[in-house]
Amino acid sequence: MPTDQDQEVREKASRFFPRWEEADLQQPPAITLKSWTALIGPGVLMVGSNIGGGEWLFGPIVTARYGGSLMWIATISIACQVFYNLSIMRYTLYTGEPIFVGFFRTKPGPKFWCGLYLLLDLGGIWPYLASNAAVPLAAVILGHLPGAEDDALVRNLSYVIFLSVLTPLIFGGKIYNAIERMMVTKLVVVLGYLTFVGVMMVSRETWVDIFTGFFKFGSLPEGDIDWATLAAFAAIAGAGGLSNMNFSNYTREKGWGMGSLVGAIPSMVGGKTIRLSHVGKVFPLSKGNMRRWKGWILHIVRDQVAIWSVGCVLGMALPSLLSLEFIPGAKVEGHAAAAMTARGIANSYGEVFWYLTLLMGFIVLAPGQMSDIDGIVRRWTDVIWTGSQRARKMKGHQVRNVYYSILLCYVAWGLIALRLTPNPLVLAIVTGTLRNIGLGITSLHSLYINHQFLPRNLRPPWFLQAGLVAAFFFFMGISSIAFHQKWTQLMGP
Repeated sequence: MPTDQDQEVREKASRFFPRWEEADLQQPPAITLKSWTALIGPGVLMVGSNIGGGEWLFGPIVTARYGGSLMWIATISIACQVFYNLSIMRYTLYTGEPIFVGFFRTKPGPKFWCGLYLLLDLGGIWPYLASNAAVPLAAVILGHLPGAEDDALVRNLSYVIFLSVLTPLIFGGKIYNAIERMMVTKLVVVLGYLTFVGVMMVSRETWVDIFTGFFKFGSLPEGDIDWATLAAFAAIAGAGGLSNMNFSNYTREKGWGMGSLVGAIPSMVGGKTIRLSHVGKVFPLSKGNMRRWKGWILHIVRDQVAIWSVGCVLGMALPSLLSLEFIPGAKVEGHAAAAMTARGIANSYGEVFWYLTLLMGFIVLAPGQMSDIDGIVRRWTDVIWTGSQRARKMKGHQVRNVYYSILLCYVAWGLIALRLTPNPLVLAIVTGTLRNIGLGITSLHSLYINHQFLPRNLRPPWFLQAGLVAAFFFFMGISSIAFHQKWTQLMGP
């Protein structure tokens, strides 16, 4: 039977959205040498997804301009995101529903949050990764970095890339499984290549400069600093913005915690037997459930600390090693960082590395666009599936009708956006800054959610709560500095 504490929490959570159902918490997986694949979850998937715009674009730009002394910004960003990710995954372990749905359960109600989060999602709706992925592909075709005269080629390639990354979202039974396979493959290929080049071709001094830079907190280079670039660097070190909420969605899709009893979103092809419940499920606070809860908490801590954060550091460090080694002090303009690095390696070790490095750039950026699209579509699918009375009349497997309807709208918008897209790097900087604002605001919202909708003995410990507050001040602070600098430059003295 639910306790008074359980009842109080459930009453608060059911003001605007349907009341949670109840079931016992499932046993967490035992991690052994034979069952090591149980470690493959949101952390591994998101490392593969997160090695994208920030790592391939802004890491090389920052290190080429300033050396390794500013890598500490990535350290703080990733650490803040670990606190954030653990908090939102904790909510999903208890309820089986994504944190984004939980946001809509709070006052002042769904209409207010719909308007706010549509506004905050502006930081992620531009398909800038497809636009940037077209650049290395065009460079391979042309044999040199594309110029203004090649804009038509780059734009047409961006259309092809944008449409092609939708394919894995259509097949595979459960959409999550297709994304996981894609991202694990990307992770192995990209980190394998970068590690090989780093070990064989990068000097010891460069390794020391980059990795000590992760701990040079507060150090700033002399001269002018482009804070807008650093704000984007902070935003995309790790996940960034509302895309961090994918951890909550993927916790459910992976079947962790109460997510195993709720279901998942099926793909268009091959997902007829997969269903998704309209509401989450919570567990009574029995001794057995509390023992299993502690096992699940350990599981997500391992996922975030030992897998995701380490992967993000490597994903940021390895491309930066190459730019610092092969184009030190270069004035990087536009989206040229990766191509300039590829040319630098090729000049020293052979033309084959021009093509290989550009190919890695394409592999980094294009799949990242796929996960960005899925994250946006998935967030709003979940809210509609739980909050809409009309959607709640649909059967479990019909959630894909909602998912693919939103996806179709996004595809139409994406093609228009690619036509309107300015310089891809400028767009990436604007996107990154907006993502900082989104992550800052949702840090406080997730802290509120954990206090309101989790029983007292399931709430985050004090240091996790402090980490959420720190995330708010860090991401909002660095964006405020960037806005102030750009406003001053625009308005003049």
